Amino acid sequence: MTMETAAPNPQPAKPVGTASGPAASKTHRSEKYPVAFHYSISIPMNESLRRLTSGPAGLLREVDIGRLALHSYLLANDPHYARAMGHGRG
Repeated sequence: MTMETAAPNPQPAKPVGTASGPAASKTHRSEKYPVAFHYSISIPMNESLRRLTSGPAGLLREVDIGRLALHSYLLANDPHYARAMGHGRG
């Protein structure tokens, strides 16, 4: 039995620039949210998101839940973000 060590495996970010041609039609970004953010989640997180975003319970999309969670985290932990969003403390 061998022991494997966990090592970071950083992958380069994909550019989010303006593209042309057939590939450009696949990428749609709203003017309100022009930056793409990608991350990995656990299997239980994925299963939960599927339950909450499908069928009659599906009030929000996965991307909306992720955006709301990040927004809440940033408001609570980054005073600069809170001020920029109009939630300044004092």
